[in-house]
Amino acid sequence: MNEHIKYMKVALKEALKGKGNVSPNPLVGAVIVKNGKVIGKGAHLKYGREHAEINAFNNCTESPVGADLYVTLEPCSHHGKTPPCTERIIKEKISRVFIATLDPFKEVNGSGVIKLRNAGIKVEVGMLESEAKIMNEFFLHFHNTGMPFITIKSAISLDGSIATDTGDSKWITSAKSRRYVHQLRNDYDAVLVGRKTVEKDDPELTVRAVKGRNPKRIIIDKDLKLDIGHKVLSDQFTDNTIILTSDNNKISQKETILGNRGITILKIKVTDGSIDLKEAMKKLGDLGINSIIVEGGGCTNSIFLKEKLANRINLFIAPIIIGSSKKFTYDLGIKSVSESIRIVDKKMIKYGSDILINGKIEYTL
Repeated sequence: MNEHIKYMKVALKEALKGKGNVSPNPLVGAVIVKNGKVIGKGAHLKYGREHAEINAFNNCTESPVGADLYVTLEPCSHHGKTPPCTERIIKEKISRVFIATLDPFKEVNGSGVIKLRNAGIKVEVGMLESEAKIMNEFFLHFHNTGMPFITIKSAISLDGSIATDTGDSKWITSAKSRRYVHQLRNDYDAVLVGRKTVEKDDPELTVRAVKGRNPKRIIIDKDLKLDIGHKVLSDQFTDNTIILTSDNNKISQKETILGNRGITILKIKVTDGSIDLKEAMKKLGDLGINSIIVEGGGCTNSIFLKEKLANRINLFIAPIIIGSSKKFTYDLGIKSVSESIRIVDKKMIKYGSDILINGKIEYTL
């Protein structure tokens, strides 16, 4: 293996140490190499704390003067919650900097590279770029579009059912699959469901089966019909709940009660009888939410797919047949197989007795 690629792989592995703790910042890892030896490693471990490059310098076992720096994302060149990393790199007299991919954030976006080169440091960009982009697909998508990265998660039987006709869905998948879903929630800024899912399951939408942070909880409730006794509206985490409702709804006593509980209510225009999800996603993006995992029913899944808002899918398939009318999706308006939504760059992973299909969504129209 090329030595440079080997060290960048170490930096990518290092970056994963911040998973679930750095959003809305990206995952970043850095490795400092001198005379063919790693003398320092670091990752961005928590939002608002030191960046990966700074932690790598602080962890150095010897002077980094003349060393090479491998970093998974372009070093920042602006003053934010922390000083510019480029200043520290220049101060430490690094010889060369290898960057996996540029940072699309408007305050950086190439300026970090320019600043380093102007200081006489050799800079190369693009090593293992695709791997670095996949690692930070939430961050990159958010800063390129202003909207959250959307993943649809669902558990289905072999025939595509998500419940029986009586509404029973506990449990389609194995305990191992359900535990992994809690890990996924930790990795996303928010989890989203529709009103019917809350009415049927009264879910908590928290991280309980693994150690991690609780995501924001987003509920689509167009007419604000939900009973205020549901867990997501009455438990100890209500300040983590956001309701998407119609902008035609007048302020009511229920809305006042929910507001007093710390629940955020976003008024969204209604298009064709449903909440306008594009407007909703833009408003959620304005709140700094850069990733959402959708755990709703067939109607919710279908709207995200029809509006071409979903970017990735995590579909757990259980080896059972239910044969109900409650499906993973409903009519998507597809008239021929050639128009089908494709799942690409996919992985198939076994969890207990289930198979997880994890892939990017590619729209053909």
